[in-house]
Amino acid sequence: MKRFLWGNGAALASAALVGIFTVLNKWLLVAQVPPLTAGAWTYAAAGVALSPWALRARGLRFNKPVIAVLWLLAGSVAGPSLYFIGLSMTTGVEGVLLVNTEAVFTALLAFVFFKESVNRTTVWASLAILAGAVWLSSSGGRLLSTNGLGNLLIALGYLGWATENNLGRILGEDVPATTLVCLKALVAGVVMALLAALFGEPIGVPWRVVPGIVASGGLSLGASLALFYVAMRYIGAGRTGLISSTSTLWGVIGAIFLLGESLTLPVVGGGLLMLAGVAVFVKQDAR
Repeated sequence: MKRFLWGNGAALASAALVGIFTVLNKWLLVAQVPPLTAGAWTYAAAGVALSPWALRARGLRFNKPVIAVLWLLAGSVAGPSLYFIGLSMTTGVEGVLLVNTEAVFTALLAFVFFKESVNRTTVWASLAILAGAVWLSSSGGRLLSTNGLGNLLIALGYLGWATENNLGRILGEDVPATTLVCLKALVAGVVMALLAALFGEPIGVPWRVVPGIVASGGLSLGASLALFYVAMRYIGAGRTGLISSTSTLWGVIGAIFLLGESLTLPVVGGGLLMLAGVAVFVKQDAR
């Protein structure tokens, strides 16, 4: 019971911060911060915020160098780059709801490569989440529109992060979670800054967006990643990924009140499908 409470509590807390993370990032993009630049500063802020705890935890040793390289490529290069570019092409509400694709990808990879147990209820929950993402991205003939392309890029970004989640569990056997998260964030910040310079985006940002960067990177991203790794230790990557889908609730609320966005029928339908899948999973996991 203690493992259940700690694991699910950490996963739910991580989910709330992830939802707020997407809303804050969309706010930065609305404030005319280029996507790669926004990603660079957000991840740099997360890395700096986590560095005191990472230095205290120490343990920066990689006994599995190939896994470490793949982990960095997936989580520090592919994931954040595709996510921020995609988010600049779609709405905050849709970006929030697409967080759920990471849950499906994480659970699928955990099942295929790590042989985590998956029963029929889990499969149906995953299918509901995936169906909600498809509904969200394709309803109204928008699949090939700007929003549809943005949603696709976000989903691919979450595939990268799902890969990182599972590889991070392997590295977590030798390296403290805080150290892993800090390293991942710092590397992502440097990589995205280089990509921003390569594509002609300015590195500097106006002072008015600095509080948003600090809140997004230092709090939402850094704390959510740390809690996610803690949850994986107790309940596994697949279960943690699915429970993290509750981030949509907080993210949608934030997008409505902070960004002034409205709910449409496709958004409501896709969101309800995703939340239904999460509810089914959490109910059967608590037994």
